[in-house]
Amino acid sequence: MDHNAIVEEILRRVAQKISETEGSCAECTDCGGKPGLLILTQDHGTDCHATLENETLKARYHTDCALMHHYEVDLDAYEAVVLFNLSCDAMAALASGACDTAYTRLASKAILSGKKVYVPTEEVELYQYRETAPAAYYNMMQQKLDLLVASGVVICAQASLEQVILGNASPVPAAAAPVCAAAPAAPAPAAPAPVAACCEEKAVRIEKRVLTEKDLIEANMSGVTKVHIGEKTIVTALAKDAAKDRGMTIVRDED
Repeated sequence: MDHNAIVEEILRRVAQKISETEGSCAECTDCGGKPGLLILTQDHGTDCHATLENETLKARYHTDCALMHHYEVDLDAYEAVVLFNLSCDAMAALASGACDTAYTRLASKAILSGKKVYVPTEEVELYQYRETAPAAYYNMMQQKLDLLVASGVVICAQASLEQVILGNASPVPAAAAPVCAAAPAAPAPAAPAPVAACCEEKAVRIEKRVLTEKDLIEANMSGVTKVHIGEKTIVTALAKDAAKDRGMTIVRDED
């Protein structure tokens, strides 16, 4: 077992022991009857730890980290959830309801339960690709994020997260946030170069009693634009249509 695995196992056992000896979070003396604020992250980081230890938030909430409990938490004990590490994969999973990790399953349950869910703008991976992603693909992914916002998820800058959670500030609308700017429009495709106008006319003579549609199609596939035929050659109606559709000319011999 590697060092990280050992640490995680120790943390799990400590959390379990505390739960067994001190009872539920609602009864814990550290909570003081405060509502819970759950930090939900895929990996420990500086910002999520700072939010967890934020003294202003701790004065209002009992802050806790789902990762410290291996995501085995009772959401009923929490009033709000802060999502960190919202990767494109996690965002797409949440938007589709196809949650296949402990992180996304817990986030989905928080949304379905009507919890207040916050995401720092800097934690939305999609925004990292706003200058490089093709417009169509970026907009498709943006629609998934818009769905989460329409479902009650609040996105705001890390710097204002504390005040937004406390209700002292309103999140900047997504359209006004610099990081939410639409992906640059794709350059217009160059106009195709004219073909027929710059190419020499190619002619061929077909010696057949009956000129068919198949004859015209095969000739045109070889680049033929003019077909010479005998005076008494019969041209079928379909052959005439094929020639017209392909811009071909049928020239009949004169007497």
